[in-house]
Amino acid sequence: MIPPADVMRRYDLRDPKFVAETGIAHVWQVHMGNGDFAALKICKDDDPKGEDIGFRLIKSLDGAGVVKVYHFAHSVAVMEWLDGPSLGELSRSGDDDRANAILIEVADALHQRPKHIDLPTLADQFTPLFERKVSGNLFRAQEVAQNLINNQLEIKSLHGDLHHDNIKDSARGYLAYDAKGVIGDRAYELANAFQNPLGAEALVHDPARARRMANTWAQHWNTSPKRLLSWAVAHCALSITWGWDGDEQTHLNLLDMLCGVLDGC
Repeated sequence: MIPPADVMRRYDLRDPKFVAETGIAHVWQVHMGNGDFAALKICKDDDPKGEDIGFRLIKSLDGAGVVKVYHFAHSVAVMEWLDGPSLGELSRSGDDDRANAILIEVADALHQRPKHIDLPTLADQFTPLFERKVSGNLFRAQEVAQNLINNQLEIKSLHGDLHHDNIKDSARGYLAYDAKGVIGDRAYELANAFQNPLGAEALVHDPARARRMANTWAQHWNTSPKRLLSWAVAHCALSITWGWDGDEQTHLNLLDMLCGVLDGC
């Protein structure tokens, strides 16, 4: 598979090497005109499915905790090449505590440079959860999410999809990529990490790990473990309503675990 010739010419790229296919895009490693490696990402069917918002946020941060975006136009992006490994690889190989320490440092870096760009709000983000008729812990999560959104603190421009496999090592240190882009309570930034990385189900479903993450991150941000776990519960329920991977029962089990840890706070 090769990228369109007009895209290669437009951005003076050469030597494409296909490296990945995501749910919405294809990614190649390429050489830029100056000889440096870069990542070329092209969304399928010319449809960015909201990733254009995340690219605008990342570009505005100009490399602060995030990948540099050299060129971006609707569904095509040319970005800094990140060699890796990802934090997901660190966690899956047994170095989860180190990965989690790095993750919050990356969050700090991308929050230190406030940006004033139009982003969806957390209320927008959680609309699918609020519109769904649910029961049990999903209903509880609806109430938790509504309370959090009504009482937000430290409003920031957020990556919105920050987790272990969206952060890789590079010559500039660990950097985030594949942002969603949302504005809201800073504590929400860590919510998705509680259900990641993929491929480490036993680790992710371990309540001791969730407590450890919440306690460590709460101390770092001078907030409460309960607040971080509440956002984790809310986001887990939101992920269930999105239904992207079809494995609803696994996510429901994770939600039950997170609710149990939250009860213990």
